[in-house]
Amino acid sequence: MIACTVNVSIIATILLLLVVALGLSSVFKIIGLPDLVGAIIAGIIVGPAVFGIISPTPELASISSLALFFIILQIGIESSSDIFSKNFSYILVFAITSFLVPFILMAAGSYYIFKVPYLEAVSTSLAVSIPSISITSVLLVKSGLIKSEDGMRLLGGVAMSDVLAFIILVSFHRSLFTILIVSSSLAIFVLALYFLDNFLKSKSEHLIFRLDGIMNSEGEAVIFAVIILMGLAVSYFFEYLGITFVMGAFFSGLIIHQNSVGESTYGILKRTFQRINSSFFIPLFFSISGVDLAAISLSIFPYMLFLILLTAAVGGFAAYQFSKRFMKTTSPSISLGIFGGRGAVGIIIASIALSDGFLSDKYYSSAVFATIIMAIAFSFVFERAMKRHTIESHAPEASE
Repeated sequence: MIACTVNVSIIATILLLLVVALGLSSVFKIIGLPDLVGAIIAGIIVGPAVFGIISPTPELASISSLALFFIILQIGIESSSDIFSKNFSYILVFAITSFLVPFILMAAGSYYIFKVPYLEAVSTSLAVSIPSISITSVLLVKSGLIKSEDGMRLLGGVAMSDVLAFIILVSFHRSLFTILIVSSSLAIFVLALYFLDNFLKSKSEHLIFRLDGIMNSEGEAVIFAVIILMGLAVSYFFEYLGITFVMGAFFSGLIIHQNSVGESTYGILKRTFQRINSSFFIPLFFSISGVDLAAISLSIFPYMLFLILLTAAVGGFAAYQFSKRFMKTTSPSISLGIFGGRGAVGIIIASIALSDGFLSDKYYSSAVFATIIMAIAFSFVFERAMKRHTIESHAPEASE
């Protein structure tokens, strides 16, 4: 009877979270705002911060981790290792100037000016300063830049920033010796992954032929299962090294792209993960993140305003200048709107830091609310830049 009661409770909780999250996400999408913000607000509404219908539980935390695995695996699959191999020098410059510099300034200001404890200063600054590859991908598709050289440079810079952020997340609280051991293990693994990726590409014709045969014989479930098992195995390996499973899921997804498995198989895998995540895991994960939020006291607002202004000013200025110098056809304003969109990765980092005990409820809430505010603000920046670009591009036609 106890097990039955727990199962019903969890089912009812998931049902309520999904209904409210999907509803609010649809409303936000209609008015031109990030739908994940709607999912987070859904969790805030039904969570302790407002109505208190749902409270954080170990069961919800476990479901959140499972959802996170599928979300990050999809991000890895959509990123592809080609992003890092092309225009590497550009994306490294972008990651350093637009992410690392504002992050370091923000962490130093948090610790020395606002007297935030070290672990919380770094964790909060990391969550707020990091751009989100999922938001960037959506905006690049929306702007029509996803296949362009400019789009690849911007996406690569954000992807590089996300990887660096996860490395910082699993390193900043450890001794130098431990960091060296973990970094060496990670470097060896990434090198092995690089050679595996090149091997798969060299055998792509044979592999694609075999995979197409499996697909034609209704073997999609087998290939899908193999991808998930590989992702889980690599994630476990990363956890064994003392690194978050999130990086394992991301790196295992990188070798799944159309050059290694074929356009047809890759398309099916990508669409399958997108449907599962967009309809279930993404709204569930972010609504659970909202449930974890506590009410923010007025005393924390100056600090939250500091985080928002610093990352927007320093990171935004760097992204704007990078666009003026290195982007060929994309206006700096559009690049700024795309880069400034915060979302999935920042919330994920804050959630991991909260579960690992690096963040208190107060600073976790500050990080998430700052992320939400920036996501909304830069969505407006992007929309205005796109409208201005559309008007300017049609101006000669009108004069003629």
